[in-house]
Amino acid sequence: MAINQGKYKPTICAIDEVDDRSFKLHNSQDEIGGKQQLQQIEGSETAPLTTNQQKLHMDDGSHLTPKDLEAARQDALNEVAGGGAGGRTPAAITPNSTHPSANGLRGRRSFDALMSLSRKRRILYVTTACLCALLLLIIILLLAFWPEVPFYLRAPLCLEKECVESSRQLLLWANTSKSPCHETYEWACGNFASDYANHDYFVIKRGEWNYETYNEYQELNELNRFIAMLPNSQEGSVESTVSSLYRSCRETDVLDKSQSDLLLKRAINAVYGWQAFRDSNRLQSWEYKRVLVVLQAKHGIFPYYRVTVENGFSNPHDYVITLDEGELGLPDKYFYGNDADEEVVRGYKLLLRDFAINMGIVSREADLFADDIFHYERRIVNHIEDAKADGNRHVNKLMRLADLKIMAPSLPIVESLQAIFPKTKITEDTEVLVRDPEVMHALSVLLSSSDKKPINNFIIWSLARKMLPHLSKEYRTLAENFDHALYGRTASYPRWLICSKVVRDWLPFAVDALQQQPPRQQFESVTSKSRGLNKTRGNEELLKLMFFSLRNQLKDSLDQAKWLEPAARQFIQKKLNEMRLQFGIPDEVLQQPNYLAQYYNELILNNVFFVEHLEWIWTFRRSQMEKKLGPLAILDVIVSEMYTRDNPQAIAYSNKLNMLLVSKVLISSNYYDYRYPVAVNFARIGTDILEALIDNFSTFLLQFNTQSTDISDAAPEIRYAQPDVNCLAAGQPPRLVHELNELSSSALKSFHVTLSAARTAARALSNFVNAIDAGSAIQGSGIDQANTYEALGLTRRLRIPGLRSFNENELFTLSYMQQHCSTTIADKDYARIKPLVESQLAESYLFNATWQHIQFLPRSTNCAAAEASCSNLL
Repeated sequence: MAINQGKYKPTICAIDEVDDRSFKLHNSQDEIGGKQQLQQIEGSETAPLTTNQQKLHMDDGSHLTPKDLEAARQDALNEVAGGGAGGRTPAAITPNSTHPSANGLRGRRSFDALMSLSRKRRILYVTTACLCALLLLIIILLLAFWPEVPFYLRAPLCLEKECVESSRQLLLWANTSKSPCHETYEWACGNFASDYANHDYFVIKRGEWNYETYNEYQELNELNRFIAMLPNSQEGSVESTVSSLYRSCRETDVLDKSQSDLLLKRAINAVYGWQAFRDSNRLQSWEYKRVLVVLQAKHGIFPYYRVTVENGFSNPHDYVITLDEGELGLPDKYFYGNDADEEVVRGYKLLLRDFAINMGIVSREADLFADDIFHYERRIVNHIEDAKADGNRHVNKLMRLADLKIMAPSLPIVESLQAIFPKTKITEDTEVLVRDPEVMHALSVLLSSSDKKPINNFIIWSLARKMLPHLSKEYRTLAENFDHALYGRTASYPRWLICSKVVRDWLPFAVDALQQQPPRQQFESVTSKSRGLNKTRGNEELLKLMFFSLRNQLKDSLDQAKWLEPAARQFIQKKLNEMRLQFGIPDEVLQQPNYLAQYYNELILNNVFFVEHLEWIWTFRRSQMEKKLGPLAILDVIVSEMYTRDNPQAIAYSNKLNMLLVSKVLISSNYYDYRYPVAVNFARIGTDILEALIDNFSTFLLQFNTQSTDISDAAPEIRYAQPDVNCLAAGQPPRLVHELNELSSSALKSFHVTLSAARTAARALSNFVNAIDAGSAIQGSGIDQANTYEALGLTRRLRIPGLRSFNENELFTLSYMQQHCSTTIADKDYARIKPLVESQLAESYLFNATWQHIQFLPRSTNCAAAEASCSNLL
């Protein structure tokens, strides 16, 4: 029977089952009878076919018998074996043969074997070989060009709570997807405006929402919670006083207009009446000198001239009574000029007019009253500016009251001082510090040449202006409307925010002492015992290191300040070398159980209406001022330096003690933390410390001038240089150059301080990090650097989540630039008049100015930076 009748058709599976394995062919060609074994190459033409291969090579019509197949097989074997001629047996050609043509024969047979396969099989083999070669090439290329893993991906990551918190604070406002070189503000503050809009910060009605107002809001919010948690204490305790003041402030809304009118008229009668009430007989007997004495001693209101107690400029910088120009209704003298902001002037006149109408004055006379007040205050400003135009005048001069009385006879200065400081012996031989004697003379001339009516109107308005924010809603609305004209129309403050601010400003020592209770610290240290350092202790240790590092860098920056006289530089450096550091209220004060109670023993807050507290608060402040004129213990001096200022600051410098005072409330806040990255701490509290120090350089020079005068009367007076306005305004619109030149000296000084502090802090950071890496001590710190660095975690140099690619310099830049984030919150161009209202430039301009003039900031992010640096900057 035929093997294939033409019906068998091989499938792909049958093809895959083809056995291509090689076999060995034996042939006995040896004459001795030995047999040599010939190895057949797989796929050669002489290799026997398997059953499946036979099927593939058979024709459909074949009728071969087994004998035919065996004969064909034998013929193939004989053909291979019969290659020898002349009785000579050929050598076997094997894959291991050393015959010259062995390799060629093997390659030919391999190719023949490949070609003998099916087409699909050949494609499979060729494709596999190509893919293997391609894969090998890819592996070689990857090994040759594989990028190096960035350092920040290999650096350890900090996952502690404080690291995550610092990252959260930075990423809250930043948009790191933007380019720091071309979209700097979006990079640092891209989410600042949206964060403001998405929270209840809109209750702040000032014209600019910035980093400072954000921190103030957080502080007042925490204080509001703290006051609410105060325990119910016995009457007369400090806790009771704080709670009573806060509660009385919140209940101001119960005061109606009739009661407010009564309180206003009572206060006006205490200063002997107002001519607008048509009491001409009273005006005829009205004496402004007597009224000024009562107004200053009883209410703490200072029209014409102001009385304070400040540090003297001569060693040992004892306290001395100081006289300066008085208060006006508008925030700056600029608003009384011819090119003043018309909206602000119109709003101020409207305030004056509406006040008079609410007091029962008819509309026409109310308009006259508003015009008279504004023009009289303009007269005061003109007299002061004319006096200051004299370039030969002497400022900050110690004068006997007898000499001052001759120079300014129309000012009742002696009588005022005797009424303000009744327990101090004030005579005509008493020396006082006069900021500008020529201004006192000009004010005296103004008073002597003025009628009683404008003087009476001005004094009554000075009294009413202070009371308006604490009266009924009708009067408070008048003050808010003026704020809208000044800052822009926005929502009003919530009452809790106003009252928290009142408690903080009126009772600062009580608030800090209650928040700095020793039991509070003991509880914190117990809970943090396992971590070695609690937050307060760790923050203090870090701040000590930072203070000495900043101080050393500041001294180096002074060496490079060639615009300052060498003798003056040495004097300031000596002050820095001798400077000390104090954290919060001394523990010795808090350990005295009755110290706080005795401090507030003279404060009485038992009045029915909140506005009546104004008089008692001033009486208490006046008594604290008078105590400074007598001998004080060192602890009393520290408390006095911290809490008898008009606006107590979290970081302040004491000229009396040559000491930097840092509030414990700031130390325990989330503003900085020793577990935050070092760069973040330098950008925040580091620049704050430097600003406090640099801001007092002008005072240091006044002290230097005073000592030089004591040595020689011919010593020239040295003043602290102002910034180069033309350089700082380079590349800015021409309008800005004009506005900078019109700024007050205090605003320009603030600008200079901001830029100098940022540059010095950046340099100090680099030196601080280098000292940590080298394990060297900070000069002057007097610490065991090895243990201190390790205990504070400064040697770990961990990256923070979300900002892992940021090194120390980039973190400093981002943290610092965020201090100048801002957004307008009203329908007014407040940035233009902010320097006039707050004596500080708008944050939007400071943002651009610091980026442009502090080369460290753009260079830290690999951006182009200006090579030239403006003069008169540290």
